[in-house]
Amino acid sequence: MDRAAQNPEELAEAAGKRVKWPKWALAMVFLANGVGFGTWATHVPVFKQFLHIENGSLTLVLTSFIVGAIVSMPITGQLTARYGSRRVTQIVAVGYVLTIGLLARASSFLLLLIFAGLFGAANGAVDIAMNANAVAVEKHSMRSSMCLFQGCWSAGGLLGAAAAGLLLKHQGTALTDLSLIAILLGLCCIVSLPMLVDDVARPSRSKFVWPDTALLRIAILAAFGLLAEGAIADWGSVYLHSNLGVTLPLAAAGYAAYAIAMTIVRFSGDWLTRRFSEKNILHASGLLIAVGMACTLLSPSWWPAVFGLVLTGAGIANIVPVIWGMAGRDTRMGSGPAISAAATIGYLALLTGPPMIGSLAVLVGLRGAMSVIVIAGIVVAAGPMFFRLALTSPVAGEENL
Repeated sequence: MDRAAQNPEELAEAAGKRVKWPKWALAMVFLANGVGFGTWATHVPVFKQFLHIENGSLTLVLTSFIVGAIVSMPITGQLTARYGSRRVTQIVAVGYVLTIGLLARASSFLLLLIFAGLFGAANGAVDIAMNANAVAVEKHSMRSSMCLFQGCWSAGGLLGAAAAGLLLKHQGTALTDLSLIAILLGLCCIVSLPMLVDDVARPSRSKFVWPDTALLRIAILAAFGLLAEGAIADWGSVYLHSNLGVTLPLAAAGYAAYAIAMTIVRFSGDWLTRRFSEKNILHASGLLIAVGMACTLLSPSWWPAVFGLVLTGAGIANIVPVIWGMAGRDTRMGSGPAISAAATIGYLALLTGPPMIGSLAVLVGLRGAMSVIVIAGIVVAAGPMFFRLALTSPVAGEENL
């Protein structure tokens, strides 16, 4: 008889080690995705200046990115259900790197418009596929890991923005910077993609399956969380500068404090998930958003306002990781289609939040408009009190909500 069969503890330890490498390989994919997105966001003004694009034309470019992502998300969800998240992640991650290389060669407005759409489609596809693979990692390891992965994405976004800023400071261009980032991310793919955990693909369905009520409920909670995130991303610094009268560097520092707080708290999310129910995490997250944003809006000076933003960032941090993990355990649709359904709804809220805030600001002022974020926090905190979320814990295998 095999020695491993005679030593169950050694066998279990060996199985844990086999999951360890796929886990960190996937974490590298999340990090690389965040780096690519952060680099793109930092270079949007560069393209505007280099190609002499007006604000209206730039809006079309950003819309192209958005449309590409929204179109690719549900398609990728179905592909992961049919072929498995490992194979799909490997393919779309390579496509993601290639589209960054294409962006580097956008020498006209038309090319930028096309390449931005392709980049958005690749970004949306990677988002769905890697989150579906994260669910597979959790199932293999029997431990919550989604917050770790999302934390890596946030850290990658900060790293990409910082690296791009440094390159631009040293006379970098869109061509050189994006080409360099594409090469580095390509090397990350070569190292990480072969080590991803394999999952069993479900038989594909001949017809599209509409999300059930339970999934729609948690998708709506994610939408309110992402609405708050999108609104702060576009209007947080503007509010500090225009309403509190602080300098532009201080306004940027305030947003940086918010982003760093969100990243740090995401890395603690799995620890919290193992000790508290996902329902309680959503309660606390929504409460932090509401209290933090109220503190920011009622504060007369920079320090308390930034403290409120830090609380808000801590509240936003774990909403998406928790809800994506819950959606990934949907046995009716499968992890890929369920995550894509929730992500598409949430992504629409992320994108509609900033223009909604801008429209309301014209009517009631920016302070009044940003009170929508307080309302969003209240909805996230109170939502699970009004309906039951019957989902299975990835750790204990028991119903925890």
